[in-house]
Amino acid sequence: MNHREYITIGLIHALEESEEPIRESFQKIWPEAKLNEYSDFQLSVDRANGLNEASIRSRIIDLGQQAVNDQVDAILYTCSAFGEAIEAAKSQFSLPILKPNESAFKKAIRAASDVNILVTFEPSLNLLTNEFEIMSKGLDIKIKGHLIDDALKLLKQEEVQAHNEKIIDAVKEIPVEETVILGQFSMARAADEIKINMPDHLVLNTPDAAVIELKELLLV
Repeated sequence: MNHREYITIGLIHALEESEEPIRESFQKIWPEAKLNEYSDFQLSVDRANGLNEASIRSRIIDLGQQAVNDQVDAILYTCSAFGEAIEAAKSQFSLPILKPNESAFKKAIRAASDVNILVTFEPSLNLLTNEFEIMSKGLDIKIKGHLIDDALKLLKQEEVQAHNEKIIDAVKEIPVEETVILGQFSMARAADEIKINMPDHLVLNTPDAAVIELKELLLV
């Protein structure tokens, strides 16, 4: 058991809509953790507009450096479209750093059924399916990526229920024996409703999985 007064997690945001779900996951699963939050919301805009990878990587690392300077115990990046840049940050800093999706991906691999990754932010689609393919290499797991058109736009317009219903409708189309990953933290808003309406589906939401892994990593 870690006997420090509290453990501090650095949360790094590139999409405003990711903030609330990860705070809620910490409140539900690990309320004792102290959260330091850092953000560059222009990053998601620049990613969607095709900004070069070197510039993206530099800004992702700079945000990590801010958290390291504040002596956080671990860092969790909360936006799914920056895997390569986060890997660069991991190699630069010596504390635990999690990509937003890796904890849910590990759970999906353990479940050993075919996987469907749902996203609402188009730049995340190929990045996440490729990332999962690398993590599951050599295993007999088929992977499909699904872009849920206009759901993020609805969320940005504060039409949360309409956003959730689009995600729920997409999950309904997936065979019950296959695993579903809600590929962005912002999508976790639909998780409770999915659990109620489709209890037989294995639907993983990324913020809950990440908080569970961080708690297991740090409370030893």
